[in-house]
Amino acid sequence: MIKLMRTERRKYISLASAILSTILISLTCTSSVPTDPEVELPDGPPWAATDSAWKVLENLRYAYITMDMELYMSCFRDDFEFWLLTSQQDTCWGYDFEEQCHQNMFDCVELIELQFWGDTEYSWTGDSTGQSLALVRQFLLKVYIDLYSGYCAAGGSLFICRPDSTGEWYVWKWYDQSDVKENISWGSIKKVFAETGRNPLLL
Repeated sequence: MIKLMRTERRKYISLASAILSTILISLTCTSSVPTDPEVELPDGPPWAATDSAWKVLENLRYAYITMDMELYMSCFRDDFEFWLLTSQQDTCWGYDFEEQCHQNMFDCVELIELQFWGDTEYSWTGDSTGQSLALVRQFLLKVYIDLYSGYCAAGGSLFICRPDSTGEWYVWKWYDQSDVKENISWGSIKKVFAETGRNPLLL
């Protein structure tokens, strides 16, 4: 009888220990997951401070897909140049025309998808100050006028970035190197919106 009671007691102690261990493990796992709404999430675009050239491009992409005009134009300064390179004639425009293009675009399209690939970065020798960096990116851009029509561009872009007087990086020059064998160029899409506002092409 005494042995039976001791056996039963050991069973209860073992069961209690197992339950306690389970509770402690559960509490440990739960405590590793932030539930406080004040806990800060990892940084990501849009970047408030563009203290690196690559952050400017992340902001540019984020501004496109969210159609945030203010954020988009913050990626440039008054000396901005966009170069549309073609086999016939190269075209260049500045800050004001870029703003006009995207004001029309963001006002009238339904959706924009933009993807970047690549991380090539090197010093740009075309700047006498020696501060500029060249960033090469492959891209795929889809601009939807509606669910069935819009514009598509793909290929490469060369972004020349440099810091302004406050140390914030911006896109100084942008060379459009789109592949125009099957699609129109990124720059051509911009021009269409600047000139007509709407003129959809089938994606």
